Amino acid sequence: MCAQSKRDAYRDTLTHVDEQGDVRMVDVSDKAVTKRIAVAEGTILMHPETQAMVLEDHAKKGDVLACARIAGVMAAKRTSDLIPMCHPLMITKAKVEIEPLGPNARTDGRTGFHVTATTGVTGVTGIEMEALTAASVACLTIYDMCKAVDRGMEIVNVRLLRKEGGRSGLWERKGAEAATCGETRSDAAPAGEGAARGSGANPADEFTVPSCDSSWVEASAGAVVKPHAPAFAFVGYQNSGKTTLVEKVIANLTARGLRVGSVKHHGHARFDIDAPGKDSWRHARAGSRHVAIVSPDRCAEYRDTEREQDVRELLAHYTDVDVVIVEGYKSAGLANVVVAREGVDDLRGKNSLDLLDEQTVALACDERLARKARQEGAPEIIYDINDANGIAALVERLVKKQNER
Repeated sequence: MCAQSKRDAYRDTLTHVDEQGDVRMVDVSDKAVTKRIAVAEGTILMHPETQAMVLEDHAKKGDVLACARIAGVMAAKRTSDLIPMCHPLMITKAKVEIEPLGPNARTDGRTGFHVTATTGVTGVTGIEMEALTAASVACLTIYDMCKAVDRGMEIVNVRLLRKEGGRSGLWERKGAEAATCGETRSDAAPAGEGAARGSGANPADEFTVPSCDSSWVEASAGAVVKPHAPAFAFVGYQNSGKTTLVEKVIANLTARGLRVGSVKHHGHARFDIDAPGKDSWRHARAGSRHVAIVSPDRCAEYRDTEREQDVRELLAHYTDVDVVIVEGYKSAGLANVVVAREGVDDLRGKNSLDLLDEQTVALACDERLARKARQEGAPEIIYDINDANGIAALVERLVKKQNER
């Protein structure tokens, strides 16, 4: 990495401005032809549920990331049409990569996507503007594809990371390898417990988690099920942010020392068994209706059924954990956390507050929906949709209370 020399205002001049102060396109006809590469980055920040919508390919406009990558490449090729004094270039490389920011990527807890654009040319002038334009337009495309549900997205840190070739040779941004996602979190366990909005004691503390008693009970179709660990269902409309919140709560509960199990309702008829191409997947494709995978420390079973499995039958297997986090199953009668945001309600013409019932232990939502819930007299069990720490603390308290019975 070359050292960045101190700027000299008497030595350095703006090459796009002539002696009279008029802008101009620089004459590069006498410059040497060299191989030039530039790398730029940009980040778009958004609500976790918006990121989940993109990753689960539920955006109404289609595949957001594929569209953004194509847009970035197209923008690189058309940079000279957008930036007045840029030379048209016969670029030899344009690549756009987009990675999701993990829940612990930033100290502020915000998430979204990080874009890296790499452009190349063999020519007489640099290609930094093409890389910067590609990164910018990729971020703008993500915004356009998602703005219907999240107009508060922010595009930040659009900047050059590296350029090589030409008279000035190699230039790299100091600390570029650590700057891609902003400040990072430490891996320490959660420090404090979040608090529900509102004043006074949390009404959920008086809630008793429904569970099977010591005797066996009857489930649907006459199936017999065993007692299971306390279970909490995270329910809400599609794209409300359930999956993102569930992942964070599971991680938070695990950090608190609880053994956590989980159940997810797929919502669609049929799904591939294990990962496509794996042996278990090949067994199922060949006709096996019940596939088991066994290793020294883990086992899994997949099987076809004639009817949808009753969640209580599934929960009967969860006797080796402290708590079960269930995603979906609105009508299963489990203690539930309603996950909602007003933008999704507006799009679907729904009211997530209708999902609140006597089994609800908390409402996790955005600020706008929280205000609406208070106006409609909802109990003071409202958490910010990003407050996985507070919700995990609530679940932990309820599990302990259940175990003391």
